[in-house]
Formats: sequence, C-alpha cells, structure tokens
Amino acid sequence: MKRYFLRGLAAAFFVFVTAPAFAQADVPAESIYNVLQPYLVAVVSVLATAIVGWLAELLRRKFNLDIDAAHRDALQTALTNGAGLLIGKAGSALAGKKLDLKSAVLAEAVNYVLQAVPDAIRHFGITPEAVAEKLQAKLPQVSNSDA
Repeated sequence: MKRYFLRGLAAAFFVFVTAPAFAQADVPAESIYNVLQPYLVAVVSVLATAIVGWLAELLRRKFNLDIDAAHRDALQTALTNGAGLLIGKAGSALAGKKLDLKSAVLAEAVNYVLQAVPDAIRHFGITPEAVAEKLQAKLPQVSNSDA
C-alpha cells in the first residue's frame, strides 16, 4: 500500500510540476503561420513551376510544333542540296526542263535526299516520286542562286 501511495505522490508531483507548461497551450494561429510561411511559399512555388513545365511539355507534344519545324527545315535543306547535286551532275540546263523520272542523275539525287533525312520523309509520308517532283521544283531556285 505504501508503494501505491508513493506512486500516487510521484504522479501528483509530475502533474503539478508540468501544469505551468500546459497553461501555455493556446498558441495564436498567426504565429504558426509565420513560422510555416517560408516553407509554404517554397512548396507552392515548386509546385507552380512543376505544373507550368508539365503544361508546356503537354502543349508541345499535343501540337507537335517543334518536331514539324525541325523535320521541315531538314527536308528543305536536303532538297536544296539534292537540287544542287542535280545541277552539278547534269548542268544548269536542267533548270527550265522537266527531267525523265527514270533518269540516273535524278535517281541519285532522290536517293541522296532519302538517305539524308529519313526521319522527315517518314514523318511526312513522302514517296520517292514526290521527292523527285520536289527536287524538280527546287531546280529553278538553286540555279538562280548560283547565277
């Protein structure tokens, strides 16, 4: 019984000793916000940056803008180079004439374009015949720039 009495006194002692600490349990919400504000601002700014980046990537993928422009530029450069190859092999007299689609020089230029930009050809679904037509369309531009 003495043991229970001593335990009860010890418990009462700890309750009365720690009672002043519990008296300060009311903390204004403003002080909690002031302590957490820098962390909240950092978290919100990181989330906002991540959301904006995600939306930008989503729009880029959805509209395929960068990929189309890169393929178009590469194809135009290859066509210009292929037309230059045609003029170099067959002479500038080709600028005003239609080429025979079975011409060896034209076939070489078409193969050059097909090998130079296979991704762009695949992306736009261009056939070798269409490449030949585009090369013939480029001939006047290339021959005029050489003059």
